[in-house]
Amino acid sequence: MRLSCLICLLGILAVAGCRTVPPPTPVPRLASSEEVLSILKARQTGLDSFQAKGRLTLIAPGRSYSGTARLKGSLPSTLRVDVLDFFGRSLLNFASDGQQVEVLFPRESKLFYGPATPANLAAFVPPGVTVDQALKVVAGDLPLSSGEPAEYRYDAATESYLLTWRNPGGSLKEKLWVDSQSLHPVKEEWYGSDGKLTFTAELSEFAGNRPQQIIFKTTEPATELRLALQDMELNPSFNRADLRVPQLPGVQRVPFRP
Repeated sequence: MRLSCLICLLGILAVAGCRTVPPPTPVPRLASSEEVLSILKARQTGLDSFQAKGRLTLIAPGRSYSGTARLKGSLPSTLRVDVLDFFGRSLLNFASDGQQVEVLFPRESKLFYGPATPANLAAFVPPGVTVDQALKVVAGDLPLSSGEPAEYRYDAATESYLLTWRNPGGSLKEKLWVDSQSLHPVKEEWYGSDGKLTFTAELSEFAGNRPQQIIFKTTEPATELRLALQDMELNPSFNRADLRVPQLPGVQRVPFRP
């Protein structure tokens, strides 16, 4: 009888020992925003340009499209994007140096050009996002603000560090979430001078220190730009023609409306 009880007791202990132990709650590793910013900035040292290819989808009122994309960026503010159809034919070519913008529609043989206003950039860049901001987000070069954040805390709900910058009047300027394990920036919110949300960017599936999945979202108007990138090359050499839309013969040049 005693032997039977002992066997049963050992069996119970063995089963109990096999139960899965829940993982411990992640413990914040970095005590200050200075530590987080130092790591983020160190990863961007020496980045001057990049090029990548992938999939681009723009969902916006009156101008939604999707296709293979080739991106070329030269920091701080020069960007070229070529959107191709399934057969590799150009649907749209976009280029801007932050001051001027050109948008070529090869099939219509029309080249639109003008100042880099939000309305003119909207062929590719969601409203409220500047070219230099788009470049930094695509490269994973965050935060957008300079200087120290006004607030810093560990966000247990997202297991990330949350850094917050404010405008001089105290309204929100920028919020940045940094994953506490990988220390990659995973979400960005940018606010206008009035403290209203201008755009959100979500970054994921990092290769090295560069995001491969990026989603821009704006609310006025409701616009979503999705980028699924691969094969990003860092610091390629570009000449002037590399960062402009193709110069095709017989194309009608049309200035953007004021």
